[in-house]
Amino acid sequence: MVAVSEYFDLFINVTLGIGVVFELPVLLFLLTLLHIVSPAFLMRNSRYAILVLTIIAAAITPTQDVVNLMLLLVPMCALYFTGVLASYALVLHRERRKFPWKKFACWTMVFAAVAAVVAFLLK
Repeated sequence: MVAVSEYFDLFINVTLGIGVVFELPVLLFLLTLLHIVSPAFLMRNSRYAILVLTIIAAAITPTQDVVNLMLLLVPMCALYFTGVLASYALVLHRERRKFPWKKFACWTMVFAAVAAVVAFLLK
């Protein structure tokens, strides 16, 4: 039987951990705004960021199975790359250049098509 205090502690730890992690795009945007990091630096070191995110996700998840780890890690990685995209847009705005919407839309469509094919094949 699980005690109420253990359940409450687990709930608070997971909720606070996820809440802090979901502020990642804001943190990356702020660091870019302060000229501490650049989008090129963030992309160049993305494998280290994914490693750190994996360690954080493993610490936050309440169980040790891979499914729960991936349920937290995939959105964290998506948030990281969303923050990189936001910092790239900030740098383009600073340099008074336009965002390449046509190329971005093309790659988004390719990614969506591949995801749709994979989802269809897995059914």
